Amino acid sequence: MTITKGTMNDLYSSPYLVDYYDLVAPNSDSIDDASFYWRVYQELRSPLLKPPREPFIIMDLGTGTGRVVQGLSNSAAMIGDNFFNTKVLGVDNAQHMLDKAAQNLDPLFKEHVSWILGSALDLESVMAQSGYDKVDLLIFSIGSISHLSEKDQPEKFLEQVSRVLAPGTGRAYISIYDGSLLQKSEQIAFHQPKGVTEIRSHIFPNIMYREFNHRGDIQDKVKDVKFELQVVERTELGDQVLETNNISMKMRQWDEDELVSMSSGAGLSFVEKARGKHETFYVFSISA
Repeated sequence: MTITKGTMNDLYSSPYLVDYYDLVAPNSDSIDDASFYWRVYQELRSPLLKPPREPFIIMDLGTGTGRVVQGLSNSAAMIGDNFFNTKVLGVDNAQHMLDKAAQNLDPLFKEHVSWILGSALDLESVMAQSGYDKVDLLIFSIGSISHLSEKDQPEKFLEQVSRVLAPGTGRAYISIYDGSLLQKSEQIAFHQPKGVTEIRSHIFPNIMYREFNHRGDIQDKVKDVKFELQVVERTELGDQVLETNNISMKMRQWDEDELVSMSSGAGLSFVEKARGKHETFYVFSISA
């Protein structure tokens, strides 16, 4: 995603834009994948699958402001689970997002979580930073793989997954969002909003985020979504525009089950798929 505003070159270059992301990104009110991943974690960390002396490693790739990690920690807290012998790697390519994720995390779980600046296309470097060799549960949630829109990027990512996933017992859960399917039903098609949309900040007094001029064209399985975003302060004298951002976001579109056929070339084995509220979870492993 790129934003044009003077020298601004990413979505997270101002506190306002990080706040905007938190407001529009899926959360526990609109999507409940964290509870799904919690059940998966409980199943995979069984002593029959993982020797208790070895730490169980979770990688939340594209963690953003830590929504999934927070969901896992909340589920753990509800049942008195202290993440014993578990390490979570929250990975993102934007430091501003990682900083916000660290602020959001329950202090009780901070010793179990490492926030790592890294790329989905170089997971081996991420693991080198973490100090661990393999991942037991890799999560790429809410269709984030669609951000890998350039030629051969999804294939390169899957190859990286095959290199860091624990052989035999490790599982990678990769989500394809319904809205990124090329053949959508009317029930799941997501449309760009028309006109002007205003979203009120929850943390900055008198601040509104104003979206307008949405458009999106698809070419070669890539949707180029563009819109303008203003940061507006409402005062007694009227509205004052603090920032104007021209946003362009390229998102790969998918044929149904295309990810499965793509994975075999990367050395991954397709295990199963599961339906979520607005997405399909594709599950992969690698032979022992």
